[in-house]
Amino acid sequence: MNLALVIPVRNDQSNLNRLLTQVGDMDIFDQVIVVDDASDPPVTVPDRLPGSRKCPVQLIEQEIAGGAGAARNRAIPEIRTDHVIFFDSDDLFTPDFVPLWQSLKEQDFDFCLFRYHDTERGYYGGQGQIPHDEACWRLAGINPGISSVQTVSEDGIWALAEASNFPWNKIYCSSFLRAHGLRCTEIPVHNDIELHWRSFLVAKRILVSNHIAAMHVVRPNGTRLTNRRNAERLRVFEALTQVANCIARQDPSPRATLAFLRFTSGLLVWIHQVIEESLRMDLHTRTRAFLDDTLGPETFADLTHSDPVLALQLSLQMSLTPPPVAVAASC
Repeated sequence: MNLALVIPVRNDQSNLNRLLTQVGDMDIFDQVIVVDDASDPPVTVPDRLPGSRKCPVQLIEQEIAGGAGAARNRAIPEIRTDHVIFFDSDDLFTPDFVPLWQSLKEQDFDFCLFRYHDTERGYYGGQGQIPHDEACWRLAGINPGISSVQTVSEDGIWALAEASNFPWNKIYCSSFLRAHGLRCTEIPVHNDIELHWRSFLVAKRILVSNHIAAMHVVRPNGTRLTNRRNAERLRVFEALTQVANCIARQDPSPRATLAFLRFTSGLLVWIHQVIEESLRMDLHTRTRAFLDDTLGPETFADLTHSDPVLALQLSLQMSLTPPPVAVAASC
C-alpha cells in the first residue's frame, strides 16, 4: 500500500514550504501533488522531497482560480497511489499520522476517518476537535480508549456523517474515489460537502481512528474560507442539492436522510449567523426553496415523531419571515 498527498494552494508559499518540509521529514508518501490555484506570483515546489523515498512532487498550475474544490478535482486523475489524503497548505500533520498510516497498511477500507486538533480550542486551553464533532464521535459509540482503527455500527456511521465536512481528516482509497466519481463541488466555500456526504452514502467499509493525526489551523478574523461572510456563502445550495439528489436516487436508510437533514439545518443556521446582514433575506428565501424541494410531506410527518426538535427548527427555517439570529441559534 502506498499513499499520495494532494495540496491545493493559493498565495500561501510560506505555509506550503512549511508543510512540504514536514512531509519530507515524515518520509511515508510516495507522491505529492500541489495544485496552484492561480497564485500571484505562482508557487514553487522542489522536484522531490528529502528522505529515503525521494518522493516526487508534481505541480499543477491553474490559470484561473477555481477554489480548493476545483483544485482537488483536478488532482484526482493524477493520483498514482493506492490511497490519498487531501490537505490544506496551512495545516499540519501531527506525530500520530505516521502510526495511523502504519496501522492501516493491512486493512481493507474505502476511507478512514481520524480525529484532529483544532487550534481555536487551544486559545481556550482545550485540545482536540471542535465540540460538535466530539459529540458526533460520542454518539457514534467510538471507544475513546482505543487508539487503533475501529469499525462502527450503521447508526454510528450516520452520527459521524453529521460531523464537519473537512477533507483533511480522511484517508481515501483512490479506486473508491474513481469508481463512484466522487468529487468536490466547484464553488468558493462549502466545496467539500459533496465529497464528504457522497463518500458516506456509497462506502461499504469505513474505518475510524482515535489518533489525533492532523492539526487544523484556525485564525479568527483572518482571510481563510471560514472567515468569509459574503455572497459566496449563498452557493452552498449547489453542494446541498448534489447530495440531496444522490440520496433521492439511492433511497438510503431513513437514518441517512435524517442525518443529512440535521446537518443541513444546523449548517444553514450557522450561515445565517455569520453571513452579512444584507444577505440574510436572500439566504432565507433560498433556504425555504431548498427545504420545500427536499423535505416532502411524508418525510416531514415522520420527522415530527422521530425528531420533533429538528422538525420545529426546519419549520422555523421554512417560515415566511426569517427567525432572528438568536432564536435560530437556540433551536
